[in-house]
Amino acid sequence: MSESKKENILYVVSKGTEAPEIVSLAFMHAVGALTMEVAAKVVLMAQGVTLAQKGAAKQVHYGNLKPLEELMADFFSLGGKLYLCTPCYKNRCFDEKTDLLEQAEPIAAATYTQLLLDANAVVNY
Repeated sequence: MSESKKENILYVVSKGTEAPEIVSLAFMHAVGALTMEVAAKVVLMAQGVTLAQKGAAKQVHYGNLKPLEELMADFFSLGGKLYLCTPCYKNRCFDEKTDLLEQAEPIAAATYTQLLLDANAVVNY
């Protein structure tokens, strides 16, 4: 199946390390989609941008779910794409070069809108 015809789910995460169950479920579902050969993209918005800080995922583990660090590693290894709201991380004074995961791609409103328009489904966490 060509990339343009491939099913595409966008997961929007606005919670951060303070909500371990919610953020773990978001990445668990994104990994599940990727294993089904569905394109999965995650956009971190608002407090969710804290998950893109280097080392932050090490702090997140909920119940019997995989630790967030492992879920995110699975997500990246399966080809998941991680996007980061630029105004959200800049308002928290994160430096793109030193504070954030290298896999996180900063985006602004126009790119976010295009991701929404291109998705077959959008799930908010």
